[in-house]
Amino acid sequence: MGFLKPKKYRSDPELEKQLKEQREKEEKIKQEEEDARERRNKRIMAGKVGSRSLFARAGGRGFYTEGEET
Repeated sequence: MGFLKPKKYRSDPELEKQLKEQREKEEKIKQEEEDARERRNKRIMAGKVGSRSLFARAGGRGFYTEGEET
């Protein structure tokens, strides 16, 4: 019959508020990291970021051209 007895403790409203703020902060950080990862993946897919893009020139002309000195 223990389920009919009232709780022996009471929740602390200040502690609950702090825990809620901490959870919101962690969710915000997690969301920002997810957004940054998505932006980076989009840039990689577009060819703006990555190992191949480091050797490319503007206009899609490429790094190496025949008969032209850089």
